[in-house]
Amino acid sequence: MDRIVIEVEDNLARRWRNADPETKQKISQGVDHFLSTIFEKKEDEIWPFLEKLRAKAEQRGFNDEILEQILNEK
Repeated sequence: MDRIVIEVEDNLARRWRNADPETKQKISQGVDHFLSTIFEKKEDEIWPFLEKLRAKAEQRGFNDEILEQILNEK
């Protein structure tokens, strides 16, 4: 497995550094799967795919307010 570097907001980077190894592993696997899925799409399919994911998450009760709460947890 290889490493990549992705720039994120300071707060998110701090939370990553403070996360336990098990959490980091789960997140890393999820990001790996997500990026693999995205890169399999043609460029004009990416935004419709992401919109479909957003709609599905919203149907399951996930919304921007919940995401903001998660991102602001310390």
